[in-house]
Amino acid sequence: MLLKASGYQCLRIELNDLESLVNSATLFGMPSLQEPYVLMNPPTDHSREGEFVRGFFSTLERQDIPAAVLHGWQGGFEGDLTDVDFVIEQSAFARLAEIVDAYCASAGWQLCQILRHESTAAFCVCSAVDDPSCAVALDACSDYQRNGTQYLTAAELLDQREPLARGGFRLSSSNELKYRVVKAAAKNKDAAASVIEFGGYPEVARQECGRWLAQRWQISLTQWDSKGLAHALKLLHQRSNPHPPLSQPATLARIAKRIFHPTGLVVVSGSANFEENAGFLKNTFGHLYFRRFQMIECWNPKRVKDLITSTLIVVPYLGNFWAKLLPADCIHHLTAGVSGDLQCKALAKHLHQRCIRRER
Repeated sequence: MLLKASGYQCLRIELNDLESLVNSATLFGMPSLQEPYVLMNPPTDHSREGEFVRGFFSTLERQDIPAAVLHGWQGGFEGDLTDVDFVIEQSAFARLAEIVDAYCASAGWQLCQILRHESTAAFCVCSAVDDPSCAVALDACSDYQRNGTQYLTAAELLDQREPLARGGFRLSSSNELKYRVVKAAAKNKDAAASVIEFGGYPEVARQECGRWLAQRWQISLTQWDSKGLAHALKLLHQRSNPHPPLSQPATLARIAKRIFHPTGLVVVSGSANFEENAGFLKNTFGHLYFRRFQMIECWNPKRVKDLITSTLIVVPYLGNFWAKLLPADCIHHLTAGVSGDLQCKALAKHLHQRCIRRER
């Protein structure tokens, strides 16, 4: 439970105000996949991340687990890499934490966070055991949906997937274009930018996508220029849910888990070298593990919401009242006299142990 004392009062408040909370994108939504988290000081050498990602998809292939990269596969996962979007069959998605954790263990990495912004999506943050700043997120989905509106099932996305040169699979060109079109509509993207984005797909893929839009959504898209795309994307966006539907049990379960098992963390650093400690934590964990970073002089009750919204909060001191009230796994104490490198490794280990314990 989020608060160990006065828990029923907290739950009553949360449930009474649940509809307004759901309508707040900062609480139950996730950031755009174009900007998954606040990227503060990303690592410059991504060779290890690329090797990790390629190994993951090769492992899924060897284990006969149907999966495919949704987009961004062209460079072989080299260069600037923070997260990789992929689809995985529904039965495997149900045991995703087990699959990712086992692969991480074999590769010398660890699964540190799983952030869920949809009942069919999971943002799995993984990092190297010996270097927590070396991190990447495996952003998985089964069915692709937004706010409960289902656009494409896992089976549809995986149909006729194509092998990648270095192991694993990608979507077919037609299915990748369908995915990018519905994603652009769901996020209300600019049509002019989408013209450029979709222009690289072959004509046969655009024709197939147009037929699919007409049959599934009764939307005509025959001209892939700014005017034609703007009209089609607007119609498709209007048919999606503006907010997570509370009538769906899966949505309620996800929200409840987020309230009672926050993915944020309070780090108590001590007053000595407070700003320095907050600085190295921000550099290592601020760009991917959490949605936000805060350095505050004193804890106050308003910060409970920040815990729910996946915020890393660094404070010099936490009073006994709140230390007993907050979940134990949402509090981490730095050790005086220990180097920043070892402090980061200890914090990453704490996140890993918390994640695995919660996902069992």
